[in-house]
Amino acid sequence: MNTLLEIIDHIVAWGITPKLNIENKELALKKSLISLYQEYLTLEGNVADDHEEYPEAPDFNFEKISNTIRSNFPELGFYQNVSDPFDLEKPDNGLGDANDDLSDIIKDLMEVQWRFENTSEIDAIWYFEFIMRNHSERHIVNLLKTLKDIEERL
Repeated sequence: MNTLLEIIDHIVAWGITPKLNIENKELALKKSLISLYQEYLTLEGNVADDHEEYPEAPDFNFEKISNTIRSNFPELGFYQNVSDPFDLEKPDNGLGDANDDLSDIIKDLMEVQWRFENTSEIDAIWYFEFIMRNHSERHIVNLLKTLKDIEERL
């Protein structure tokens, strides 16, 4: 699990350390997100729950995370997405927010970190797989597409 924790640490840094001095930040972020997604895909469906009762994780400050991300990636903002890509008769565009996507991912990963430190490895891995399947996976996919779209605009 050291690899997973290292990947999480790299991604969380974007939301807790303002103005990180990293060359080619967008590429570094894409690599970390893809590595995280790969870790998730290797776990999917093969995760146990330790069935212990643990205290609730602290409420990580979404606004502070979002503001820190803004200092690291000021270009991340709103984008259009297709609400139902399979409705070819009447496509409906929605509005997404890449800063919000990354903020949600980081907030979820901060809870995974907290669980590794305060509950058990089994619980932390179970939560990682659960939160990726039910929340973060969509944000990762949207964010990777947005980063690619930004790259193509330059």
